[in-house]
Amino acid sequence: MGSKLLATFLTAGLPTPTVRVEALSGKGAASADVLLRARNLTRSLLPEMERRGVATRAEVGLDTLLERMHAEAVAADSVVVGHLEVGAWCRV
Repeated sequence: MGSKLLATFLTAGLPTPTVRVEALSGKGAASADVLLRARNLTRSLLPEMERRGVATRAEVGLDTLLERMHAEAVAADSVVVGHLEVGAWCRV
């Protein structure tokens, strides 16, 4: 639902909520936690990726994906940003 949370609250007749968006991030060698989540998300999505013809299991290479992404992040001294998590709340 993410970015639709605000509109959903308002459509339901609730007060304007407080909305918070967060994402894990890490730089270079400190990006392992973010990349682990990305690998786990890829693992979850892989059956649908294959069904839609986006990529095969062999092309993704789940067994080495985490190590390859981490090596690339370290080599490029990259800042890696994970997926956004959106939350909203209000008092009625």
